Amino acid sequence: MKTFIPANQKGGVGKTNTAFNFTHYLAEEGKRVLGVDGDEQGNYSRVMSEYVQVGAGASQLFGDAPVVLPDVTGAITVLPADKAELRAVERAGASDAQLVSNLRMRLAELAPRFDYLVIDSAGSNSRIANALLFVSDFAVIPTKIDQDSIDVSVEVLKRVVSIRNSWNPGLVNLGILPNEYDSRQPAQVKSLKALLGRYPQHIFPAYIADRSAYREASAAKTPVWRLKSETDGRTKTSAREAAVEMRAVFRMLLDRMEAQS
Repeated sequence: MKTFIPANQKGGVGKTNTAFNFTHYLAEEGKRVLGVDGDEQGNYSRVMSEYVQVGAGASQLFGDAPVVLPDVTGAITVLPADKAELRAVERAGASDAQLVSNLRMRLAELAPRFDYLVIDSAGSNSRIANALLFVSDFAVIPTKIDQDSIDVSVEVLKRVVSIRNSWNPGLVNLGILPNEYDSRQPAQVKSLKALLGRYPQHIFPAYIADRSAYREASAAKTPVWRLKSETDGRTKTSAREAAVEMRAVFRMLLDRMEAQS
């Protein structure tokens, strides 16, 4: 089971949108996918509600007992954010090392049943978010192209590199992924050029544009390429354009992950 996490310690930069659509993309590629919502806000749980495992929760991954799942019949299974329990884990007396150790064991037990694990984590420097990053195999850093988002994303990039060098040598940095990028805005074009100039080897070679179709798809709890018009039931033109863009990004992500043994 390969573990993928959109990581950033700033909210509203596209982590959930990436995790949500990528989960569906992997399933359509024939992968068995486990989704985990480690953010107590529960946005990923909401958009993936059709696949939520009743009676289970993401907090169980940090416990001492195996996570009990019934026979999985569909391509997607989701462990939702159980808000109170996640808060209890965050405040527990267990050390950070113990949380990571428990998490590794629980995921190892689930690994034979899934091909990919997709994680949505909190946009904060929390114990849970850090533990989830520590056990991941692949990290991408979605970011908006404004100075505040870029500054935080660069710090997250440095953290990913540090974790790989010190704690998790198997962690592959897939790079900073510009999200909600508007090429019509001169300030964004200038900021992206500056970012590419500073960290050329760490910027993902594609971007997700600022399109309303992504927000509409999230509200409809459907991947953007399935977003239909309410009038004639056809795929919206805006959704088709977004789908081409997003699926191209996901194809690149999956190819890079599949290339790793």
